[in-house]
This record gives sequence, structure tokens and C-alpha cells, in this order.
Amino acid sequence: MKKVLLIITTILFVLNSFSQKNIVKFSGKITNKNSENLIVSNETGYTKTITVNEDGSFSDTLNIPETGMYSFYDGRESAVFYLKSGYDLNLTLNTKEFDETIKYTGIGFENNNFLAEKFMINENELADSKQIYSLNEKEFVEKQKSVQQKYFSMLDKLSDKQFVEKQKKEINYEYLISLSFYESYHRYFSKDNNFKASKDFLKPLENLDYTNEEDYKSNKFYKLLVNSHFLADINNPEEMDKTLLSIKEIKSKTIKDGVINFMMSSNFDIRNKHLTELYNAIKKNCTDDFYLESFKEQYEALEKLLKGNESPKFSYKDIDGKQVSLDDFKGKFVYIDVWATWCSPCRGEIPFLKKMEKDYHGKDIVFVSISVDAKRDYDKWAKIVKDEELKGYQLFADKSWKSDFVQAYKINGIPTFILIDKEGKIISASAKRPSNPELRIQLDELLK
Repeated sequence: MKKVLLIITTILFVLNSFSQKNIVKFSGKITNKNSENLIVSNETGYTKTITVNEDGSFSDTLNIPETGMYSFYDGRESAVFYLKSGYDLNLTLNTKEFDETIKYTGIGFENNNFLAEKFMINENELADSKQIYSLNEKEFVEKQKSVQQKYFSMLDKLSDKQFVEKQKKEINYEYLISLSFYESYHRYFSKDNNFKASKDFLKPLENLDYTNEEDYKSNKFYKLLVNSHFLADINNPEEMDKTLLSIKEIKSKTIKDGVINFMMSSNFDIRNKHLTELYNAIKKNCTDDFYLESFKEQYEALEKLLKGNESPKFSYKDIDGKQVSLDDFKGKFVYIDVWATWCSPCRGEIPFLKKMEKDYHGKDIVFVSISVDAKRDYDKWAKIVKDEELKGYQLFADKSWKSDFVQAYKINGIPTFILIDKEGKIISASAKRPSNPELRIQLDELLK
């Protein structure tokens, strides 16, 4: 009997130890909290909701699925942090300066304070894309290398060798992805459409292995490098078959599935001018029934938004509380701006939009702005509309991103501009921005 009890006790101990092997304690104090809950999650689907007390304090135990990078969310604010079995982390922050005030103590504090400091360095030195990508090649590399060296110097002070090695690899991939994006970004910001990066500049990318399944699963920058490599010419009609053939020949199922999913999410979009050609090329080359069906469903949904189709309708209240619908504008062209007060690029288009409304006033076109701000931000929206004297029809969508019109147009990023003809049919579900001179050329042609 004693032997039986000993065996049962041993089994229970082993089972308990197994279930507790990835335990992390997470506590802290949030000043000026944004939410009643703190959400911890990672990219594999793990989610944990932690209650935040009235005074901003919280404490909980997490049973994480694996060591690695996670995110915590306080309302719309978030930050990444690193979790490992046995960590006992204490976090303090003030949401008035969210990223600037993140500080960790306790077991695991060194790695996570590094991540917080790394984020701030990136924010202060590399976040201004226009400034960074407008630099010439030599200046760009020097800037990237300078920041990279700061990261490495910080890492040399840490004792967790596994974490250090992973971070060094990530920093290197982050540098390589910046090189791969430089040519297209430099063209855009410098307005030099003929710019081409030199061979020496791109040399570090020449011998990169795009078949490392482990790095693809664990490193977001390597994953982006691989996806960009295989899909570089996907929207070039002359290269589509060649590109899809290269995807078909990828040996790693993990990488192949990832590239295909990336293609679906980033290229199967109404803004893609070659959507129909891409879908036809996929039907010709793809042999996986699951993906073929997914592409078919997405294409059929987007096909309804192609030029000449009846536009989805909207009916929302304007700044004065009056209901305004698309049907009110039959007989006029309709230019729609889908935006939000918190969206900087949206706000950047406002001066150009106001000028267009003034210049085309009295002609057969109306300008409609639809805000997808949350209901709680209605007063903020109304104040901006009045303070900035926004003209045209200023409407507030009833359910933010889940509003019927927004969903019907598959809008997942703003600003989005839509142009509709006098009969209520789509001219473009992804029209040119007010800041783009080509829009005026198009409108002048329509209004002749």
C-alpha cells in the first residue's frame, strides 16, 4: 500500500510540475489606466485577461505556452515584452507617457528593460520614415549601423545568452529589411521615380538564406524578408506566373503557407490594379484546394467593388444630426473620405480636401467625409469639424469599423477614398488622395 501511495504521489508531483513549467508572475501599477483590464497575448493565439484595480494595480499568474515575445494592451496602448518560465515581473507605467515610462523590476527585468529602451531609441532615431529614407545610401547605412551598435552595446551588458543571441539575430534581420525597403521608400520620399539602389548597397542581401523554417517561425523581420522576396513581383502581370511557380516550389510547408497567407492578406485587395490578372494566375498555378477556395471567396467579394458595380449604400448622421444617405446625391459624382481623428495621414489630407471642396463648389460633385471614430470620441470629432471648419458633408459612422458601409467596402486601413458616379456606381473603391494632382485631372475629365 505504501508503494502504491508513493507511486501516486510521484505521478501527481510530476503532473503538477509539468503543468507549472511555464508559469510567469506578472504584477504592477498603471497610473492613469486606460482600461479595466490588461490583455496579454502573442501571435500564436494565447490570450490572458488581467483585472486592473481602481488604483491601477494588478497581479496575476500566467501559464504561457512558450518562451518568447508577448504583448500587453491597456486599451489602445500596447507594448511588447519577453516572458520566460520562472519570471516574476513587476511593471510600472504612466499612460500619459506610455512608452517613455515603462519600467520593470523583479526576475526578468533586465531583458524587458532592454526591450523598452530599444523601442524608445527606435522611436527617437528611426521612426521618422521620411527623414531616414530620404538620406543617401551612405548616410542611410551609417544611421542604421549607429543605432544597431547602440542595441549591441546594451545587449553586451545582459547575462541571458539565449535572449541576447535571439535579439542580435533580430536586429540584423531588421537592418536587412530596411535595406530591402530603401529603394522603393527613397523613390517615394525623394520624388525620384528613377532611383535605383546600387549593387554594393544591396550586397548584404545577396547570400541570405530564404529557407530557414525556424527563423521564419520565430522572427518577424526574417518572415517579412522571406515574404517580400517571394512576392516582390506578384503585381507585375508579366511576372505573376514565375512568382507563383517559385512559391509552389518552396519545400517548407510552414514557409509556403506563410507566404500564401501573406499574399492573400496584402495583395488580395481592391487597391490592387491587377486583381483579376492575379486571381487568374492563381487559378492556373495553385494546386492546393484549400487556398484555391479561400482565394475564390475573397475574389468574389472584391469583384463586387470593381468599377461599374453598384456602390454599397450609407446612411449616417451629419454634424447637425441630420440623416444623410448616398441616395441623396443621385445625379452628382460623390467623392468619399473615410477617416478618423486619431489618424495622422488622414489629418494630413484635410488641407488638400478643403481646397478641392472650395475649387469644385457648385459643380456636379459632392464631398463626403465619413468618420470611423469610436462613439466615445464623438465630441472630439465634432470639435475638430467645427474648429477646423471642415466643409462638405461630415458624417459619423454608426458602428465605427463595423459599420455596414465600411465592411461592405472591405476597408481595413485609412484614409480610404472612394469615387462614385452620378448613378451610384463605383468609379474607384480606392480613389486617389486629394494631395495627388492626378485626382484633379480625373475629376476635371469627369466634370467636362
